[in-house]
Amino acid sequence: MDLNVVILTLQYSYLISSLVALHNSQTGLWQNHNECSQTLLPYSILSKHRLDIHIIDNMVKLRETTMMLNHNGIGAENHIKLIEPQLNNQLITVSINGNETFINNSRTEILKAYHQVNFRQISLTASMVERTDPIFLQKLDIIAKRRNVEILIDNIDTDFNGPAQRSPITSIFVLGATDDLNLAETEVRVLVDLMLDECFVDRITLPLSLIPSLGGSKLANFSEIANQLNINIYLPYLMPHVSHSATLDDNDNMSIWLTSKSIPEILFSKNIITSLIAAVDPRANAETKLFTQEIELSKEKLDLISLYHQNDVLSIMLKYGTFIQIPSLGEARNNKIIVQGQSKEAVWETAMEVSGLGTRFYSLDIKFLKGPTSADFEYYLINLINLKKTCVLTYNGNGMNIVGSKNDIKILLDHLVSDLQSSMYFTDFMNECNTKFQMVLGMELGNHHKEFFSGKKNGKIIKILNQLNHIPTIKFKYLNNYNFLINTSIKVGGTGVKNKHILSIFDLLVKSVNLVELELPAEMQFNIPEVFHKSIIGNGGQIIQSIMKKYNVFIKFSSSSHSTKKKPDDVEKERMLYMFKRNNNVLIKCPMKNLKSILFVKYELDQLVSQCCQNKCPSLNGIAATYNTADFKLLKSHYLLLNKKNNFDLSFVSDLEAEYNTYIDFPMSLQDFQSSSRNVTIKGNDYKTKQCAQKLAEMIPKSYEFQLTYCPGKFDELINEHNPTFREKVVIPFRLLLNTEIVTNLVAGLVVLQASSYHQIILSSYDDGNLRKAVSELTSYLREKRFLILDKKDMDFEPITIQNEVYSPSKVPLSPVRNASPTKFNNRSPTRSPTRSTQSPTRSPAKSPTKSPSKQPLQTITNNSGVNNKKNVPLIGLTPFPALTIPNFGW
Repeated sequence: MDLNVVILTLQYSYLISSLVALHNSQTGLWQNHNECSQTLLPYSILSKHRLDIHIIDNMVKLRETTMMLNHNGIGAENHIKLIEPQLNNQLITVSINGNETFINNSRTEILKAYHQVNFRQISLTASMVERTDPIFLQKLDIIAKRRNVEILIDNIDTDFNGPAQRSPITSIFVLGATDDLNLAETEVRVLVDLMLDECFVDRITLPLSLIPSLGGSKLANFSEIANQLNINIYLPYLMPHVSHSATLDDNDNMSIWLTSKSIPEILFSKNIITSLIAAVDPRANAETKLFTQEIELSKEKLDLISLYHQNDVLSIMLKYGTFIQIPSLGEARNNKIIVQGQSKEAVWETAMEVSGLGTRFYSLDIKFLKGPTSADFEYYLINLINLKKTCVLTYNGNGMNIVGSKNDIKILLDHLVSDLQSSMYFTDFMNECNTKFQMVLGMELGNHHKEFFSGKKNGKIIKILNQLNHIPTIKFKYLNNYNFLINTSIKVGGTGVKNKHILSIFDLLVKSVNLVELELPAEMQFNIPEVFHKSIIGNGGQIIQSIMKKYNVFIKFSSSSHSTKKKPDDVEKERMLYMFKRNNNVLIKCPMKNLKSILFVKYELDQLVSQCCQNKCPSLNGIAATYNTADFKLLKSHYLLLNKKNNFDLSFVSDLEAEYNTYIDFPMSLQDFQSSSRNVTIKGNDYKTKQCAQKLAEMIPKSYEFQLTYCPGKFDELINEHNPTFREKVVIPFRLLLNTEIVTNLVAGLVVLQASSYHQIILSSYDDGNLRKAVSELTSYLREKRFLILDKKDMDFEPITIQNEVYSPSKVPLSPVRNASPTKFNNRSPTRSPTRSTQSPTRSPAKSPTKSPSKQPLQTITNNSGVNNKKNVPLIGLTPFPALTIPNFGW
């Protein structure tokens, strides 16, 4: 009877507790150490705490599922071997043996039963500990039971992997399966804010798939709102359904929790978030569109991504502000990832990076006419796999396939070579295969890298084969719209195959893999303002070509209408909700063997940008480029109102840059304001700088000025954004009801504390009526606080402070920096270099401008009224605006 086996390894995780806590829920997850394998725990822990040690691990459900499947298996050939982890090998090995139906069903059930356990720690202040009462503890137990977690309170410092140490800080610890843990932690934090920190609480309900679009890149919009309004914002976990949990909520009705000690702060933050929702939800805004794209991966790679690369998927989601839905672990007949976003470009870029995760895995195929079927060979395969964290092995009578991470597959090849050197077992196996077999190692790579990797007329491939005497074969195979396969194969035939011969074949395969990896692409992307592109490229591309030749790299500059890789023809304009960002427009690319050159190239480009900023530009046709500078004073209040007037979409800054061919050093967020105002530098050619500054000045709102007598102590205490009374009676009502912003300044005389010094308050608004109401209300408030108003008037605000037209001091053509050192980059780069914070880390493989991912357009992206996987999403259940709600956790 043929041997059909699937072997996979899963990571073991556990939590240990040996102390009696101040409070401990009794959900039932803790096990006595006698119920667990003695080989899992260090002897020192067992000997010290042998009587009272308790454990939570991820083996319980796996044991139960394995026993159930073995009991229900039809036929003696259908069975599962569950090899528990050991102290020196923290991996769970599962070997499924039987017919195809049994193997597929069992694999699905095993993965459904798998989860990882972890813990979260919430520290309490002394005042919080004093407010802890039986009602609070009872509500904690309710959360623990509903979310199937354990919650304990104790003053310990521990990672739950060994003995705990006493700590002066009392903390709440939430322990359990990761998916359950994420939900329980949010509820516990909200409960702590409500009952122990005496905060007000409210929430906004919306579909989970809208949250990345709402939060923007890195969810920075929520951080900005929280910092601006002194509130706590608790978001749901963005990948809750990867593991199978019975406690999860419906994706269509997830909650964003808001907590604060000030009701006006919550009301205003809720107003901002609901406005952002209206901007991204197509049900609330007819002009808003949602686009979706499907990505199909092999089941083995999809499961490995779900198990070990959730953080990478989250990073991609946060990078582009898109939602990525991955099938649950082991989900049958579903190997598609769905991407949803606000623009075709963002969806396309996300799909490219998600499909790029597949390039992190290799596949090894050994094909033969008929393989061994003995039980000894199954144990050999188990021993081959059980130390490889990311490997999945499939074996039948016609061959063997192993899928795993790059490192694990290369280590496995080394182990096979070692086995050949130390024993005849593998040789006997090959002889049983009639000495005819083929080994194929597959690497996945993006379609847009194909020409770069193969070289002109497959020159790079031919060079590799020449080094290997043309024994291996390297072929490309189409995989999907995003990736293709590089298959390196070696055939072995004839009779009397010797151990030495087989060893040489494996050695050749390892060498071919190493040579192919050296030609894989490495790249870096970052932003350089477009206004400098022509000067950096040089006349006829002389400057940039000399750099490319010097370092043997490829460099491409892209305009705002073009990306560093192919995008759909009808690119949607990308919005910049709430915060400003710059997209990458420069690509440096080279083979992995030349990876170090990327840092040197980046350094030289930074030096060229510095020279442009100093007007030391190259001459084009005898005329040197000149960059004029205008300084624009942007008040914090003007920034906030500009943002709100444009429906929180800051892409108008990019539009200005494109229209006037300038660079605007616009603040990314409120964090860039160190005071009530910020100087914005505008650089451009000829008179376009002045025109751009004037256009921006036309956009700012009207302002009204109050001048108060100089009294620093009283003014700093009472007229301060951090003063609760001033915020609740002036700042928040003006923002919420009158769309008016307020900033304060000290206007000093020529001598410190001179009589001419005074305090300045500036009100700004786009509506004259609201501005007059704000003036009246502020006047009353100042008189109530007994401030003497020296003057109040319409402010003739002139934001353009400096217009500087500087001509190039040198007409000598610019040449690349010689002997550049990237190690001195931070010290020698310009202080205000616009390229500073925009570079992305070197990675490989990723994107390239040389080849489109497919000849087909982005046909699967559709304007979908549904939000989550083409489902009908219910209307957003917002709490009525004026009211606050108490959390409804079923307490």
